Amino acid sequence: MRALLFFFLLLAISQAFQPVLPEISSSRTTAPLRMTADDSFSNVNRRNFLLQTIAASALLTPQSAHAIGPVRVSLTPTSYIARTCPPNKPIPGQKAMQGMRGLCVTVQATLNDPVPKELEKVGVYGFITDGDTGDSVLANNPDLSTDAGQFAIVEKVKTTDKTIEFEFIAAVPREKDLTQYDNGIGPLHFESLRLVSFPGGQQYGEINPCEMNEFSIECEEWEEQNGPYTKGKFMMESNSRTKGR
Repeated sequence: MRALLFFFLLLAISQAFQPVLPEISSSRTTAPLRMTADDSFSNVNRRNFLLQTIAASALLTPQSAHAIGPVRVSLTPTSYIARTCPPNKPIPGQKAMQGMRGLCVTVQATLNDPVPKELEKVGVYGFITDGDTGDSVLANNPDLSTDAGQFAIVEKVKTTDKTIEFEFIAAVPREKDLTQYDNGIGPLHFESLRLVSFPGGQQYGEINPCEMNEFSIECEEWEEQNGPYTKGKFMMESNSRTKGR
């Protein structure tokens, strides 16, 4: 945003002080070139435009800039602990078909910068890999091809918050011996960990068994604990360009 504004200001300055040359006829003439009153008026208009642009940029605060784009805040993980996921929290994605088991990992993290305003339904993005093997433990990013996939959600982040807590489901091999680790999963490596909040609080919803198959036994067990399942209107539904696809 700052880079775009700086480029816009440079463009405005170059246009404001560029002299307007009168139109030259294709025929030969010996009369000297003179700047007309209309040309002077055009230069004045350009200088006025420059002044208005500078005044408008001064009013563009960080808060107003965030209002027209996503808010991103980098995170530093400080601690994490894992436990076996209950039946109503299966591994999402293709790793459920590869003999993996799911661990529910609770992460404590520090916000590297304060949020400009209170945020709701904030997505967590980044890479998380097994510290021993280097393999991804995120079911929605098994091959580490991109960190664009949201893997957790934070319900609310206040302007006074310095730390947050979130939970994600890690996919680890069933043969891995977890009894040797006090934290229940072993060393994890976090990279590009960050919060991303889109305008209007639009995010993907937390994955539950009913999102994957609302007719499954796992969904019935989830409904016993959480009540009847209703489809959430998350980002894909609210985007008019995708129309819910």
